[in-house]
Amino acid sequence: MNLNSLFKQINVRRGENCEVSDFCSLENVTLGNNVRIGDFVQLKNVLIGDGTKVGVNVRFYSPDPARPVKIGRECWLSYGVFGEATGGEIIIEDYAVIAHRSVLLTSSGPGEKNSVMDAIYPRQQGSIHIGKYSWAGAQCTILLNAFLEEGVVLGAHTFAAGDRYRAWTVYGGSPAKILKNIDPARVDRAKKMYG
Repeated sequence: MNLNSLFKQINVRRGENCEVSDFCSLENVTLGNNVRIGDFVQLKNVLIGDGTKVGVNVRFYSPDPARPVKIGRECWLSYGVFGEATGGEIIIEDYAVIAHRSVLLTSSGPGEKNSVMDAIYPRQQGSIHIGKYSWAGAQCTILLNAFLEEGVVLGAHTFAAGDRYRAWTVYGGSPAKILKNIDPARVDRAKKMYG
């Protein structure tokens, strides 16, 4: 087996000081400065900002080069994160963290291969927006039309679908429910120190 046929890098634009594994597939990808891409990553039609780190076995794709997945600066996408932008945009703003094995899906439905089920459950489409400083814990599911405002925290295994999630609020459960609000004074102190 020829490893070059498994791991291709086509139309990749890199900023300065990027570290990209030889064992990943990138197509129509733009990397900012100081970006790190781990092993077995697959990215298609993706823009990544400066300082972002992409862990092992991460997959993000958009079928449309005119509507790429947009990932901001200084983000962390951990092991096994999966995102598909077949039904709308995926936008991840600066400083966001998406933890292990979380899934972002912009469309739902059984698909045209199963016409009976597709007639019963027609395909739905929408975008996903993850605000600045947000954090999705391990194994979260984020579905179409989810809009996470700045500083939203989703606890591990949270199911976030088709809703607007308030800034600086912690959510958990399936479906996502408010667990607590983050003290605005803590936010202000942290932003002054680090942001």
